[in-house]
Amino acid sequence: MSSSLTKHRGLAAIEFVLISPLIIVFIAICADIGNLLVEYQSLNKAVRNGARFAVTEIYGTATAVDIAPISEIQNVVVYGTSSGGTEPILEGLTPEAVTVTAPTSIDTTLVVTAVYTYSPTFLTIPFLDIPMTIDFTASAVMETGI
Repeated sequence: MSSSLTKHRGLAAIEFVLISPLIIVFIAICADIGNLLVEYQSLNKAVRNGARFAVTEIYGTATAVDIAPISEIQNVVVYGTSSGGTEPILEGLTPEAVTVTAPTSIDTTLVVTAVYTYSPTFLTIPFLDIPMTIDFTASAVMETGI
């Protein structure tokens, strides 16, 4: 019996050493997927706020095709304020990545769209040099008139 125990001594430590890199990779992937979902939700929320700002921040007598200035809408999406800022809500998001389709007399819907490139923690797959960036596109539609 004692010879059987001495043969298995240290086997658990060797198994742990062999499996621990795989466990660490799985934990990192789970954390990165969580970060991806948070950034995607932040982009969607920013675009919704921009669309809402476009149709509510109109002063004076407004018609169904009047919206806030496009540069201010872009600033709300990127920086969170109409006056602009220095630090975007999402790192790498620029006002140029935000497009605003203004309403017309025929179609009174406003569309705000933003494109954002997500860069995960692991920028490439090891030894393959395959980039892992993902392009997110978020859109929000608002009616400007009745």
